[in-house]
Amino acid sequence: MTALVFDALKRTLRAKGITYAELADRLGVSEPTVKRIFHEKDCKLGRLSEICDAIGVELDSIFATIGNRPVPGARLSRDVEWKLAEQPALLDVLILLTEKFTPDGILQASGISPASLFLYFRDLEKLGLVECGRGLTVRLTVDLPIQWDLGGPLKPHIQKINQAFTGWVIDRTQVAPDDAYFNSFSRRMRPETVMRLEAEVSDLVDRAKTLAWHDQHTTPDAELAPFKWAFAVGRSPFADIFSIGPHPKDAGADAADGDPGPKTAFVVNG
Repeated sequence: MTALVFDALKRTLRAKGITYAELADRLGVSEPTVKRIFHEKDCKLGRLSEICDAIGVELDSIFATIGNRPVPGARLSRDVEWKLAEQPALLDVLILLTEKFTPDGILQASGISPASLFLYFRDLEKLGLVECGRGLTVRLTVDLPIQWDLGGPLKPHIQKINQAFTGWVIDRTQVAPDDAYFNSFSRRMRPETVMRLEAEVSDLVDRAKTLAWHDQHTTPDAELAPFKWAFAVGRSPFADIFSIGPHPKDAGADAADGDPGPKTAFVVNG
């Protein structure tokens, strides 16, 4: 069991970006001492508690992570996806529940009445996604995180959500840069170079998901906040995203035909 505890501590150190040298400084010991402790995977309980305090986690939380790993997430049945697509507001309520919003939080965020929220909860219960209790109490019955099918019936709503999110981030970056980050650019590049960068982005996505999993298992819910991530890169489809019509002084002319070439896309939605 002790070895498993130190394996979990190592994962937590990596997740938090804390080196052995930094941990040694926080503990007031030498780096070789810390390396020896983690190599031997053995120390007194008091020292183990000191390590947890220095890392900023509870020992009970470390025990909770033992043997666990991030899961790829659950997929909804196509029938359930169609039902949610027919009522996008129902999907929005489900997403807020997966983000740990309380019923009061959903009411505050949406401005709907308690009666409407109760009916939404009942609709989700009919789909087998939640279990309703008394009043507005509800419990999710679907495994998290949910893996949304970008090619299924929910695609239009997922696109709408991400377009709205991108617009919000652009606006927020101007007024509160600490709350959001946006960067967009277009460059001529070799496809092989882009493929290498896509692999790096994919690794970053996996790391972000692993860090989120660690935070959720080592930090009280009250100290966590919901964050949305979105990555996108693709061969610039200028003909699809630009609308260049005839010049005002040549209103009777047709726009010149153009072939933007083959298009590819790489999209990751968090």
